[in-house]
Amino acid sequence: MKVLIADDDPVYRSLLESMLKQWGYEVIVACDGKEAMEILNNPGAPMLVIIDWMMPEMDGFEVCRRIRQLRPDSNCYIILLTGSRQKEEIIKVLVAGADDYLLKPFDPLDLKIHLRAARRIIDLQSAVAARC
Repeated sequence: MKVLIADDDPVYRSLLESMLKQWGYEVIVACDGKEAMEILNNPGAPMLVIIDWMMPEMDGFEVCRRIRQLRPDSNCYIILLTGSRQKEEIIKVLVAGADDYLLKPFDPLDLKIHLRAARRIIDLQSAVAARC
């Protein structure tokens, strides 16, 4: 399964890329939200997106909002990474279109659990779409 990682922090980007590749994912990397949107607007775009909240050019909130606005029927699953522990801010991003979130710094096992749930949801949505 293809996964898009969008994070302006090269350390987190590299860490995520390394972990996901070890777990068998095909990884595509973006350095900011603008680059992430360019990738997501292409045919065959990843269905799973891990995106940092705070980035230059376009933040994670705006990317979530645009994905849901431009691709309302998309099964794209978005996991937002954030250092914010303010519930109001997290709710704001979930309302904008993120499906899930992880607090930075995160435990690799937590990420693996969130990815497994995301993959299950994407697979179920794909199965339902194939039956229609």
